[in-house]
Amino acid sequence: MARRFVYLSGLLFFAACGPTAPVPPPAPQVPAGPPPVAGVIAGPLGSSLSETDRRVAADAQYEALEKGEKRSWKAKTGTAFGFVEPGAEGAGCRSYSHTVFINGRSRSESGQGCRQPDGSWKLDG
Repeated sequence: MARRFVYLSGLLFFAACGPTAPVPPPAPQVPAGPPPVAGVIAGPLGSSLSETDRRVAADAQYEALEKGEKRSWKAKTGTAFGFVEPGAEGAGCRSYSHTVFINGRSRSESGQGCRQPDGSWKLDG
């Protein structure tokens, strides 16, 4: 009986110390919410806009690229407004022009957006 106890104790000891199943690493966290402010509105063209209004203008950029149609926007916190006019899509990219009106003066800049493999747009400007 003592032999059985020693034998079983040894089995339990080595079983507890043996290799365990690998634990997979956690999945990367994908940030929820709107895409980052990018493109021409992230540069000098949008520098005098509040963060909230830059977000409104950036959303119009993404919508114009996605739909291939002109998109207008109006500031939530100020008097600025503007519009984005997309060009034709070719080879997964589309040029666009963004015009912003602040205090009665207009400023325009052009940029380009390219569709990424995940369906999102990467904006240059």
